[in-house]
Amino acid sequence: MQAVSSPLHLLVGRHSALLGVLALVLAATGCQSGHYQASSLPPELRAEASQGAPNMSLAKLSTMVGGTSKLAPGDLLDVTVLSGLEEEVASKPARVGDNGAINVPLVGPVRVAGLDEQQAAELVRAAAIERGIYRDPQVTVSIAQRAVNKITVLGAVAEPGTHEVPKSASNLVAAIAAAGGFTEEAGTEVEVLRQPTSFLAENKPPTGESNIQLASFNAPQLNAPQARTERIDLAKLDEAPSDFGVGDQDVVMVHPAEKRVIHVAGLVRQPNQFEMPRDQDLYVLDAIALAGGQSSPVADKVFVIRRMDGEVEPRVIQLSMAQAKVNGDENLRLAPGDLVSVEQTPLTQVVDTFSHVFRITAGVGGNLLSF
Repeated sequence: MQAVSSPLHLLVGRHSALLGVLALVLAATGCQSGHYQASSLPPELRAEASQGAPNMSLAKLSTMVGGTSKLAPGDLLDVTVLSGLEEEVASKPARVGDNGAINVPLVGPVRVAGLDEQQAAELVRAAAIERGIYRDPQVTVSIAQRAVNKITVLGAVAEPGTHEVPKSASNLVAAIAAAGGFTEEAGTEVEVLRQPTSFLAENKPPTGESNIQLASFNAPQLNAPQARTERIDLAKLDEAPSDFGVGDQDVVMVHPAEKRVIHVAGLVRQPNQFEMPRDQDLYVLDAIALAGGQSSPVADKVFVIRRMDGEVEPRVIQLSMAQAKVNGDENLRLAPGDLVSVEQTPLTQVVDTFSHVFRITAGVGGNLLSF
C-alpha cells in the first residue's frame, strides 16, 4: 500500500530543502560585511582587562596604617634626665615646636621631630654631654599627649564624619582607616579639599585693635589663600597612598565606584542592561548567558556595538557564537557601555517561522485527535 504523506511531513521536507538553500546563500555572502571581525580586531579597539588589582588594594588600605611612634610638632612629651653622680632628677613636660625641637631644662633646644621616643632620648643625652651639662645622664622621653589633625572623611567609608589623626601619621591612608575603611561601593577616586594653611595665625592683628581694623584685616584685597581640591586616583598612583599628607580641617571624599554596564538585545530571552563585575572580565558569551541565552536555536551572528572616546560613530564588531565557544579571540572581552546584539538572519527567520507553524500544527493535530 502506498504511503500517504501528511501535511506536516510535506512541511518538514520543504523546510529542510529551504534550509539547505539558505545555508549555501549565507555561506557565500556572510563574510561580505564591512564590519570589524572579532578574530582580527585591531588592538586599539580591544577592551582593556578589568582593573581588579586596584579594587582589591582598596580593601587592604585600611590595614596598612598602624600606630606610629614618630614625634611630630605639637606633641607633648615627658622628658626625664637622671644625673649619674648626684641622682638628681629633672622631669619636665616639653612640647615639640613648629621647628621640630623641644626645650629641655638646662640642656636647651633639641630637635626631635621625626624620631621615636628612644631616638629622642639618645639625642637629648648626647646634647647634654656635648654641652657640658651632665657627664653620664640617663634620659627617658615619653609621649604624654599626641598632637592631632581633625580630618573629615565622607563618602563610601564605614564611619563617615570627623576623625582625629595623629599629626605624625596624617596621610590619606590614616584618614580613611580612621573612618573605618572603605565600603564595598568605594571606587578608586578620592577627592581632598585642602584648607588654607595658617593664614590667620601668620596675619593675626595685634591685641587691642578696634573692630574697624579687624574688618580691614579681613578685607579680600589681602589675597587670602583659598581652599583647593585635589583629585587622586588610587588605581593610578606610582607612590604609596600613605605618601599623600592631609592637614588639619581637610576634607576627604571617597567617591563610590561608577557602575559599569553592558546592554544585551536581539534574539535573547531576557534583553536588558546588566552590571559588569568589578573584579573580573566579562565576555560576549557571558553577556548572552546573563540575558537568559539565545531565543533562537540557530542564532549565531552577534554584533558588538562599541563607542570609542572622542568618536561620534560607534564601531561595530561581528562575531560568531559557534566560533566564540572554541576560539578565545571570537569570544570578545566587553567594555563598559557595549551593546551586544544577537542578530536576526534569514536562517533564524525561517526556523522561527517553522517553529511557530509547527506549534500551531501540533496544536491543531492535538485538537483533531481529541474528537
